[in-house]
Amino acid sequence: MRSLFNLAVLLLLPLSACSLFEPEPATATFKTMGTRAAVTLAGLENEKLAKAAVDAERLMAALEAELSIYRADSVVSRLNSLAGVRPMEVPEHTRRLLEISIKYGDLTSGAFDVTLGPVVGLWRPKPGQTPSLPTEDALQEKLALVNFRNIKVQGSEAFLPTPGMRVDLGGIAKGYAVDLAWQALRRRGAVNFMFDLGGNIRVSGKAGSGLPWSIAVRSPFDTSRNLANVAMPDGWAVATSGQYERFVEIEGRRYGHIIDPRTGYPAAGLAGVTVFAREATMTDGLSTALFVLGPQKSVPVLRKTGAEAIFIPDKEPPELWVTPGIQSRLSLLEEAKVTLLPGW
Repeated sequence: MRSLFNLAVLLLLPLSACSLFEPEPATATFKTMGTRAAVTLAGLENEKLAKAAVDAERLMAALEAELSIYRADSVVSRLNSLAGVRPMEVPEHTRRLLEISIKYGDLTSGAFDVTLGPVVGLWRPKPGQTPSLPTEDALQEKLALVNFRNIKVQGSEAFLPTPGMRVDLGGIAKGYAVDLAWQALRRRGAVNFMFDLGGNIRVSGKAGSGLPWSIAVRSPFDTSRNLANVAMPDGWAVATSGQYERFVEIEGRRYGHIIDPRTGYPAAGLAGVTVFAREATMTDGLSTALFVLGPQKSVPVLRKTGAEAIFIPDKEPPELWVTPGIQSRLSLLEEAKVTLLPGW
């Protein structure tokens, strides 16, 4: 079985979470979907860990085989290869994720767009070449392929009508996978647990001794520092998008990796966005979209979905702009300014 340890990335368990009579939480990890997954069960449910981790690993492997753009034989890769040619029958998870992606594209006015791949490729430095800005002609050519509204889903079939068009579900698939794993763990009888897939996290029950699971909000400027903890209610999920450490430098200027699908250029102004909601699919999809939209334009989306968020502007010292539902659950660990989200 996989190695066991007590803490998962992005999580801080309260020091008093376990009493002298309660075992420490235990975690099993495995690699999947290009990242690391971790299943953590509260101490009194440790005996369920091995089977729970095996179930989760099998589920993640099946989803990766269906959804990964890095596998030529995946459903999504085959769908992309048929762009402009003909419709293709797709299995349930692909169909559902395409429908959900269209929904989030509409919800965010195009700030979330799973057809963005052709533009993203322009901003990735070629091996051995000096990074350079995309030409305006190249950018416009690739932007013409970007429009989630052109994805056709009818019955069990999907179709990308334009040659060269492609979908990449990586911006929402991990959250979707977390929700499926969470549901599977609950069906197995686990009550108090956390599932973490590369920072897409959903919790169930308590961490131990009646205390909630606690999420650490890291500084985007120094990831060795935690700015605050957020107490997580039962069933909540969380995801973070940021680009302070992932960027390309061109002609002395730093460009982040999060691209605005509406302009083709990297989004700017924020260092990080953390989203909380009752589904990991939502937190995964919204975290990047809200980063693109920015704080004020994100307010209507947050109100409509019931999600909560923390925005960290791209400036130091760190500031946390938070929605009201987070304000009461947040405990500062360092000196940082906390204010209500502008425009709320």
